[in-house]
Amino acid sequence: MKRVLTVVGARPQMIKASALSRVLGDVSFGIEERILHTGQHSSYNMSGCFVDGLKLPPAHHMLDVASQPALRMGQMMSGIMEAITKDAPDAVILYGDTDSTLAGAWAASRMQTPVVHIEAGLRSFDRTMPEEINRILTDALSDVLFCPSQAALNLLTKEGIKTGGRPGVQVTISGDLMLDTARRFGGEPQPISAEAKTVLLTLHRPSNVDNPERLRVWLESAGAVAKSMGWRLHFPVHPRTAKVAERIYGGAWRSQLQSFGIDSQEPAGYQQMLNWLKEVRQVWTDSGGLQKEAYFMGRPSLVLREATEWVELIQHGVTRLCPDPGELEKAAIAMDKGYDDMDFSFPLYGDGKAALHIAQTLREWLNR
Repeated sequence: MKRVLTVVGARPQMIKASALSRVLGDVSFGIEERILHTGQHSSYNMSGCFVDGLKLPPAHHMLDVASQPALRMGQMMSGIMEAITKDAPDAVILYGDTDSTLAGAWAASRMQTPVVHIEAGLRSFDRTMPEEINRILTDALSDVLFCPSQAALNLLTKEGIKTGGRPGVQVTISGDLMLDTARRFGGEPQPISAEAKTVLLTLHRPSNVDNPERLRVWLESAGAVAKSMGWRLHFPVHPRTAKVAERIYGGAWRSQLQSFGIDSQEPAGYQQMLNWLKEVRQVWTDSGGLQKEAYFMGRPSLVLREATEWVELIQHGVTRLCPDPGELEKAAIAMDKGYDDMDFSFPLYGDGKAALHIAQTLREWLNR
């Protein structure tokens, strides 16, 4: 029986990990999974509801870390190294591009434990995003790299990261675990109803929300555009965003947003997000994962950033970059008019069986 240590810490990682954990739970694979939660997202709204809703197995190790990034990173590294010493895993499994991911890669490499990176090969080419640095460093430290798409594998090849590039390294396309989970909990995509008059809005990136004036412009522009289109906005508010909104508008900030046509909500669980995606007309977001979930559920998205790591969505014509609040109305109209020509059935991210592909490849690699 081989053993792996799975490191999670943020909501998107739980979505991905739940799919693979279900498959690894089949003892026929011969892989025992241990789970470490770094505590990066620790509240029930930001973490616990996802664990419950996705039926993720309980963590064997739960860290208690600070909110200050540098201090938190050191605490996560230390906690992961202690877990590796205790569990003696044959590999450490990491997801995506959060600080938890980089902490796991660094800790495992220091302990000379193989690193498995799921969702490898993504690049936005915007190094002002902390996630971009995390992706680059984690890929460089990884021994097994599972790419969600052909574009991701091609990019790694250009960087010289490929199967056989150095001893023991394996790079392969697996498809996207988030598609597995979306199909399990959300079913197949459905066409947008002619009566759909809502948009799902999320904002949490430091570049959009840490500056109060920047966030104010985004919120008021989004509300004005929605009103001009006859739409309303569903806005599940990240704790980081809520703090800045309160600085801007005071304690009655939710009522102020309501006057703009923005229905603020608490951070939503996974099933609720999928339910909203089935109902809305568009998605306006600076999230990475929500861009894909919009695609999985057949909804066009505007990415409120300068760049995206999911370049194939742009190329496929279902997503558009909109870094300027002043361009939001033009972009929303263009996406709405182009909806009939969009193809949401193309398998950009595999066949919905990424977890099975990963488990089979991982078993072969661990037993090589």
